[in-house]
Amino acid sequence: MDAHPTLFSAAALAGPDALQARVEWVVDRVPLHRLESVLKKRVPADTVIVLEASGNSFAVAERLAAVGLHALVLESQAVGKVGKAYCATDKVDAVKLGRVYLSGLAHEVWRPDGQAAERRELFFGHRNAVRDCVRARNRIWAFLNQQCLHRPTGLRLGATSALEELLKLHPWRPMQQLLLKEEVDAFQAAEGRRKRLRAEIAVAVAADPNVLRLIRLLGVRDKVAFALCAFIGPIERFESAKKLVAYFGLNPCVSRSGLSGGNGGLAKYGRGDVRALLIQAAQSILRHGQGTTHRWALALKMRKGIHIAVAALARKLVVSIWYLMKGLFTPLTEVTAQLKIKMHKIAAEIGREKIGALGFASSREFESKKLEELLRIC
Repeated sequence: MDAHPTLFSAAALAGPDALQARVEWVVDRVPLHRLESVLKKRVPADTVIVLEASGNSFAVAERLAAVGLHALVLESQAVGKVGKAYCATDKVDAVKLGRVYLSGLAHEVWRPDGQAAERRELFFGHRNAVRDCVRARNRIWAFLNQQCLHRPTGLRLGATSALEELLKLHPWRPMQQLLLKEEVDAFQAAEGRRKRLRAEIAVAVAADPNVLRLIRLLGVRDKVAFALCAFIGPIERFESAKKLVAYFGLNPCVSRSGLSGGNGGLAKYGRGDVRALLIQAAQSILRHGQGTTHRWALALKMRKGIHIAVAALARKLVVSIWYLMKGLFTPLTEVTAQLKIKMHKIAAEIGREKIGALGFASSREFESKKLEELLRIC
């Protein structure tokens, strides 16, 4: 089945394999609100319904499950490699999905549970708010650049006095003053949304011991820990650390043919946004880390360059994440200075008002209680 926000097309295939499967019936460009009624009449309960991973595939699968139909979501990368160059319609795609499933060329995508789905939505909302902040800030700087004005030193665009300070920089015309005010208001609105969502992420991390324990790893704080749990889900999905490394695309790709080829750069499959966070965490470890792993990364940096060292360090971090989530890490015996700093920053992200609403008398009490909890669960 090929589903869009307003329409869907479906084709029924029957046969022992992809080559011999025959098309029994096809429905094309049916309004999506008729999804349940159309398929309930045509599809037996034991039929496998196949969808391609897209923006609304999980929601469609939930709707089908509610009426007793079993739906699978296939990875879009493998499905996209199969197709007819001269004909691309929803009806053709629906038949193609059935044949791809019967061929076994595409793997099933894990459907996140309710908690993982909510975490992903919060992660995407925060990511979009960050992008809006960056775009609004850059528009303000570009507006100043048009008038040959430099960025004022020490100006905080989120401050209430930001617009007043910007208006003092130049004899703006009335229309320019209006446009500048609109840009500053847009930035402050986006920045306020970013801070609120960031605080929600910090609250969610502090409330879940399974997420909170990830911050004991160097380079991992609440945002990275939250993203990891949102996209990993149950760690039992990954039978080894190598599988988790491949899930984030941090394994080297291999291309060999005859006497040529070899190992290449990162495979770059999976979640690119989470991989970017892991790369940032590895860069932080390379700058501020200590111990044998840090010395190994520095030596690798000198031999192979910083990019290879950071990628290798990110891969090692994912391996540590797998072992920690499987409960195979050594117990935490003391609260280190790094953990105290991380917990203090998490408390700062949440804010005093929210900490009070959570039942803590002060930020200091919140930090001490959470550090004690971290000792118990790790």
